[in-house]
Amino acid sequence: MTSAQYRWKRRAVQLGTLLLIALIPALGLFRIDLTTASFTILDSQIWWSNFSFVFGLAILLVTVPIIIYMTLGTAWCGWACPQNLLSEWANNLTYKLLGKRASVAVDGEGLKVAASKNKISNWVILTAAFLGVSMILALVPFLFFFSLAEVWSFFSPSSSAQLSAFMQRLYYFAVFLIFIDIAVVRYFMCDYACLYRIGQKMFKTQDALHVNYDASRSDECSKCNYCAASCVTSIEPTEIKIFDSCINCGECIDACNRLHDKSGTKGLLSFEFGNKASSSSWSEKIGMIFSRFNWLVGGFFVMGVAMMMWGIYTQQQIPAQVPIEQQLRERQLANACNSQCETQQSLCKVGNMAECYRAAACKCECFLQHDPGNASSGQWRQCVQQNMANAESRTGKDRRSTLDRSIP
Repeated sequence: MTSAQYRWKRRAVQLGTLLLIALIPALGLFRIDLTTASFTILDSQIWWSNFSFVFGLAILLVTVPIIIYMTLGTAWCGWACPQNLLSEWANNLTYKLLGKRASVAVDGEGLKVAASKNKISNWVILTAAFLGVSMILALVPFLFFFSLAEVWSFFSPSSSAQLSAFMQRLYYFAVFLIFIDIAVVRYFMCDYACLYRIGQKMFKTQDALHVNYDASRSDECSKCNYCAASCVTSIEPTEIKIFDSCINCGECIDACNRLHDKSGTKGLLSFEFGNKASSSSWSEKIGMIFSRFNWLVGGFFVMGVAMMMWGIYTQQQIPAQVPIEQQLRERQLANACNSQCETQQSLCKVGNMAECYRAAACKCECFLQHDPGNASSGQWRQCVQQNMANAESRTGKDRRSTLDRSIP
């Protein structure tokens, strides 16, 4: 029996899921466009008014979790959920820096720190680690609404001051929320605020994947609590109830196996579907999953997929839009030229028409300086010449009008 047979696999799945969540929007595979009220999927835009697609997506969002509840139980929580990954990482780092029994979580027994570990340096390292991870993760939600170039522009000096300030405040607020979640909330979110866990309590069955205890060998662990000490959610693995907070992580199974490896025997804990132990072959396991599959829910799932595919197939073609990168360049150029021509624009605002023409000419000349190869460069040159001529003409008229008023 190999020790820790589940831990490294689970870590790989957890990190892969977190990376996938970040890469899907970063690579443009899926994005939400608030300006056009649409989804961008693989460079195709799907309007929110596309009833077939949106309704099919809603059906999937309801049926997929239910299917997971009924087959894999809480496997999502223990093997893929980013919240659990962050909570476990925060717990392990806290134990390492503040003591094996340290606790700072809001749902714990209060602040507990080992006297020998209660040092400023340890608190600083812990806080810096939480803050660094929070600053990185806070960028992910923005990627579902903006491209990488747009997100970067919000922190660039050349971006719109008003838009940049607003987005920076949103980012700092996201950093604050994630920091609080990692630092003190942790599993409290799972137990009391997670909608997925609420649904799990409604639809989970004993036939789903769960941890089984071999009670016939209970005499082998009468004085042992190794599995309970290793439990991520602090429950008793030998007495798991259907509504317990077990997340199917397998830590207790690994712990029991490690202990029994010393005597060359098999551990008392294992994963199983229904009443069939995990020693079954993969084909038998898959067969058991389908035998317990709720075909009514499955029918709705298939209907949701079909509606989404039909919505994509019947989606009207949307005229090509200006690429986001080009929009950003044009926006940055406009901001830079507004700053360069600020003096003329200020004089224009007080009613000086000559300066209004000069402000227009200034902006066109600025565009030429920064982007001389643009397809509109010819129009910009005409803009400079025409507005400068109008400015000189207006200046001459203003001077003559002033002289006429000064002659008695």
